[in-house]
Amino acid sequence: MTKRSEAENWNEVFSDLMLGKPQGDFWLEKYDPRLASAQDGPVIDLGCGSGCDSLFLTERGYRVIACDFSSKALAIIHKYIPGAETMLFDMTGGLPFPDSSARAIVADLSLHYFHWDDTVSIVNEIARVVGTSGLLLARFNSTRDVNYGAGQGLQVEHHYYEHEGRQKRFFDESDLRRLFANWSIEVLTETDMHRYGKPKICWELAAYVR
Repeated sequence: MTKRSEAENWNEVFSDLMLGKPQGDFWLEKYDPRLASAQDGPVIDLGCGSGCDSLFLTERGYRVIACDFSSKALAIIHKYIPGAETMLFDMTGGLPFPDSSARAIVADLSLHYFHWDDTVSIVNEIARVVGTSGLLLARFNSTRDVNYGAGQGLQVEHHYYEHEGRQKRFFDESDLRRLFANWSIEVLTETDMHRYGKPKICWELAAYVR
């Protein structure tokens, strides 16, 4: 599937969902003390989707830049979260921000669609944008997330599958420690989330650039 058709697919998903105002699961709440260091600059919501995390952050006074490559997702942001800025781009082409221009990035279930080399490049771009001591808060699909496709379909790479025309990656702890080997990891825990119809198993990460 080309990147253009993938963007079109997500536009269709967000159009069909007929979503109202985003409803988050408050997973960021426990990270408020860490996010406090980002009060003087933007928090980038990378792969923001319908804006659950952008809403949480704007309601707490953060300046938020909500980023996605689905124009339909960003239309939801414009409608329900007018306090957030928006940017439309494909993160595999790099992040269109200057070095050290944000103190924190949130990537909530948005880093699992890519080949490993692209994933590494995106994480390196995140490090560049937040700079030394900059914060990443992220959630990732777990290899135990069987309700949402773990281990299903054709394995394209280690823990990366193509199923029903979509490609999706699932992570175990060693994958994440390898991906963030040059970061200072403060939190890495496997947990359940209940944003969707069935329980979803994912990893939560809080890490700083060394």
